Amino acid sequence: MQKAVARWAGQKVKFEIHSNSGHTAIADEPPVFGDDEGMRPTEMLLGALGACTGVNAVLLLKKFRQPFKSLDVEVEGDQEKEWPHAFTEIRINFKVGWDGKHDKQLVENALDMAVNKYCPVDATLSHGTRVKFKRTDA
Repeated sequence: MQKAVARWAGQKVKFEIHSNSGHTAIADEPPVFGDDEGMRPTEMLLGALGACTGVNAVLLLKKFRQPFKSLDVEVEGDQEKEWPHAFTEIRINFKVGWDGKHDKQLVENALDMAVNKYCPVDATLSHGTRVKFKRTDA
């Protein structure tokens, strides 16, 4: 089971997010609500999708022996104008730098699998996940 704890930092709406693996990230909002000291939660969601698909793309491109030298995963999304501003569409652009001749079909297969087969973040967003909550007093 994966777990993350988002702990209010005690000021405005800044949260420190701690993972089971021992890493920390900062989430915040721009003024007036926050102090703009970290990514917005919606940016973190897009970043998580980019990192997840990117990790899988790197592994698959290496497995398929494709000579890439760089990879940027650009993720952008359109949001509803009204609350809760849910994403209505998210687009992923794999920007690949090459270091030699590559097989276009193998690359397309690798990227398709990176998104649609191996990325749990994409699967969660695409297939829908029920989110439950409870309250515990500290």
